[in-house]
Amino acid sequence: MAASSSIWPTIILLSGQFLDQFILTLGLIALAVVFGLTAFIFIRVFLNWFQAKLAKNRHFNLPLFPKKANNSTANIADPEKVFLEPMFVKTDRNFVISVAENDILEAIEPEIICEKSAAVARLYKPVALWQGRLILPSNEQRQPNGTVFFEVINAPKKYQNFIGKTAFLKWIANRQVQFFVHAVSQDINFTKQTKKSQKSGNIHPDRLNGWRNVGPLETLAGSRLEDSVTVMLRRPVIVVNHSSGQQELIIDREPVQIIGGLCALVSILQRQNPDDNKFIVRHFNKISQQFDGAAEIIRIPQVQPDKNGIARSTNHRIEQSPLNPDGWYIYGERDEDSIFVVQAIEPRKIAQLIPDETYFGLNKSLAHLKDENWSNTAAQKGQAKRVLLMPNETAENTLISPWEEGDIGIVIHSFGGIGGKKGESAPLGIVTGHFAFGIAKVVRDGFTNELRFDIEYKQVYAHNPDGIVAGSSKWQSYMGDLQRGWLGDRPVCDIICKLDCVCYDYDFDGIILSPLTELNQQLDIMMARYRSGDGTGATLVTPATSCVQDSSQAIYATIKKITAEVESNSQIQDWLKTNPTHAQTERFHQLVVLGESLGKVLIPLGIVRLDWRKNTRLVGIDSEQKKSFFSGITNLLKAVISYRTMLPRRTQDEIAKILLKQGSFLWIIRTNQVGGFDPDIKPRAPTEL
Repeated sequence: MAASSSIWPTIILLSGQFLDQFILTLGLIALAVVFGLTAFIFIRVFLNWFQAKLAKNRHFNLPLFPKKANNSTANIADPEKVFLEPMFVKTDRNFVISVAENDILEAIEPEIICEKSAAVARLYKPVALWQGRLILPSNEQRQPNGTVFFEVINAPKKYQNFIGKTAFLKWIANRQVQFFVHAVSQDINFTKQTKKSQKSGNIHPDRLNGWRNVGPLETLAGSRLEDSVTVMLRRPVIVVNHSSGQQELIIDREPVQIIGGLCALVSILQRQNPDDNKFIVRHFNKISQQFDGAAEIIRIPQVQPDKNGIARSTNHRIEQSPLNPDGWYIYGERDEDSIFVVQAIEPRKIAQLIPDETYFGLNKSLAHLKDENWSNTAAQKGQAKRVLLMPNETAENTLISPWEEGDIGIVIHSFGGIGGKKGESAPLGIVTGHFAFGIAKVVRDGFTNELRFDIEYKQVYAHNPDGIVAGSSKWQSYMGDLQRGWLGDRPVCDIICKLDCVCYDYDFDGIILSPLTELNQQLDIMMARYRSGDGTGATLVTPATSCVQDSSQAIYATIKKITAEVESNSQIQDWLKTNPTHAQTERFHQLVVLGESLGKVLIPLGIVRLDWRKNTRLVGIDSEQKKSFFSGITNLLKAVISYRTMLPRRTQDEIAKILLKQGSFLWIIRTNQVGGFDPDIKPRAPTEL
């Protein structure tokens, strides 16, 4: 007890000392917190004031871009690049478009809004050096060789006086060019089948009906019911000024369809008012590489739905798109109030040379192509993805970028269907889709100075209710057109392959062979024939004649032409034997192997279709045939002989597999109803079979 009683005072004394220390510590912590918060608030207020001061000075006192001499086409970086060249910004891959109808976005108040077009004119670039609208002459005004009128929208600096005038557009008197013109020129007389197709809503070249010897420029200008086809001219363009004051523009290749005269790169901030189509946008700043340039009010029209009630595009919630942070190339013209009216859009992200995903090794690449490329398509609505497939595993640790400025790639294009509440019908659950080839060139973007793709499609396209015209089309015209494009309502897959054995010429001691030129010519012939329907005025899809079948036929014709020229030329054979280790010899052997592999896809049964074999230049569009049991059997046999080229997705996958197995890398661009948000439709993958 004595020991116990002596311990208690000690414990009490220690407890008191501990309590004093504890209270003192709490007091010190409280003082530190109060002092820290006071200092933080003071610093924060000072930083906010300082940032506001800097922002004010930047927006009002500093120019956003270096001043240029004028707004002519001379401002385009390289006069040899007729392609439009854009830019890009990195997006958050985890951002998913919101679909909730009750989402409320916080209003953004831009500091500067340029309402005068002159203030932002330098932020726009012309789409091409030579661009204009094709005008079909009347039957009485027709000129020899299918010359048409060309209303000049833009011209090189030397020919600025042409802008606003109408010139003759005609073919050069070159043997090869004239062969093409005469090969595809046709007398056009509508058949009963064409008139029936017209009644069902398809657009046919009605203004050309009854004309004789109609040339390819005339079918391009006269494909629609009005003169609304706008194009860019490929260089060289020969300019002839007559003493009478009339100008002639002479070309050697078909023009390329485009839309809009001007282009800018912007990010969309918000709709100006809830009940109109005006939007506040920020222009890209080349110095900061951000969208902190001038703010401007533009108009993005809401287009009317088609006969199925589906609008090609919508501006609803476009500012919430996961692609908006990276920006949009906007194409269009200014209206009478000087407000820029958007006619087409192009997401900056999809043209940028930065993959979202990369797969190394042949097995992983093939697996992605087969199992993942179109997987969960409906769930990807509103999104886009770039995928790099590298069959060579050793490149994994050394790869920086497979693309360099000036590179050329072959594009293999396909799209799927439209599902959802307003979706289109799919008989037996089959979504056929569409197929096309194209050319992609790596160019330097004039807005951002970064590298990007400039894509030109070679559209072998049947007559349709939308006014889509068979021919060469820039991406923004075929995909991005708000009224006719497929960006907003279909899932799309573009596979780009850098095929040096196809894209670059061969020089055998002065004998030049160009597979790419030959492929372009074969596709030009096919596209021109599709526009005229081989004189019937109608190109209609059958199991044996379709975009995928006839694009494949152009590939077959190209391979046969190049192979025949090499086999028949002893000088080329001698060169190959003399230079067995030359890089060009290796490249040529790759072309031969590619041709053999593609042949297994195009003619899987080893039987060449009669229309392919007999007429390698003018390949088989069915003219109107008398409906009979035997004509039906003939079409069925044609389809069976080339069955691997019946469905677009199957053909795209088969060609892609061949390229991967041959060691070529593939660049895949996948979009799924990109742009604004339409809750009544969903993307549907094309059927594989």
